[in-house]
Amino acid sequence: MSIAAFLSYVIITSITPGPSNILMMNEARRFGFAGSWRFISGILAGFAVLGIMGGVFTAGLYNFIPFVEPYFKIAGAAYLLYLAWQVGVHKSSEKDSSDVQSSFLSGFIIQILNVKSILFFLTVMSVFILPFNHSLKSIAFYLTLAIFLGWLALLLWSGFGSIFKNFFAKHDKSFRVIMSFLLIYSAVTIFL
Repeated sequence: MSIAAFLSYVIITSITPGPSNILMMNEARRFGFAGSWRFISGILAGFAVLGIMGGVFTAGLYNFIPFVEPYFKIAGAAYLLYLAWQVGVHKSSEKDSSDVQSSFLSGFIIQILNVKSILFFLTVMSVFILPFNHSLKSIAFYLTLAIFLGWLALLLWSGFGSIFKNFFAKHDKSFRVIMSFLLIYSAVTIFL
């Protein structure tokens, strides 16, 4: 296995916009880093659980992944388009939705259903880990490294949202439109 190729894939895929990155940035924009910690910790926990589940299932279903992958792609694209709609079509009400904080459970569920992360772990396992590593120790090491680097990228997006909170508040509509288009872009790139 090429460590450079593995690290390049993990870092680039983790840092590029995806549903969790965008939603974490949006939550930190609304409530700051500390105020959004429950949601952030739900996303991080979901990412770790998804990584472990992805590792176990990929190792068990290694020969069937090409058959299952198209179904994940369709479901993932539909989910991303739904999120783009939710982020882009913001309806103001008497009680602004910015007053409602997301919970640990909502972050956890969003991450578990995040097809970008599912495909990320399927790819990491089937392309970079399983063809070259057969011991449980080496598989666990590389999977843990992928989870850790993914966590760093997620926290970076959240920090970015928190730091630029006031700027984003001034340009709320533009921000939501851009985030919606990034989610639509994420949906399209699933098929590229």
